[in-house]
Amino acid sequence: MLYEDGHLRITQAVRPELLLVRGEIDITNSAAVAQVLAETRERFGRVLVDTSELTFVDVSGWRVLTALHVEPPDRRPQLTSIAPCLGRMSRLMTDLGP
Repeated sequence: MLYEDGHLRITQAVRPELLLVRGEIDITNSAAVAQVLAETRERFGRVLVDTSELTFVDVSGWRVLTALHVEPPDRRPQLTSIAPCLGRMSRLMTDLGP
């Protein structure tokens, strides 16, 4: 167990760079998610994230998972499975473009 609160649980898979994310990411825990991603990247050089069991993600969670605002492409988390809620958020964010 890497992180757990009343809404979210992050665990490490058999592959140590693969994180399993279950529950909800929002403003209350997105900083903790960012910290877990950073620590995993520091230890293993990259981060793979299975989001298939995410049930909700807000803009702060989407920003952490995509790291578009702070990381160059080669340092961003790689999403291995996309939860429907994350896919919807990505489509919404894309539609808001310039």
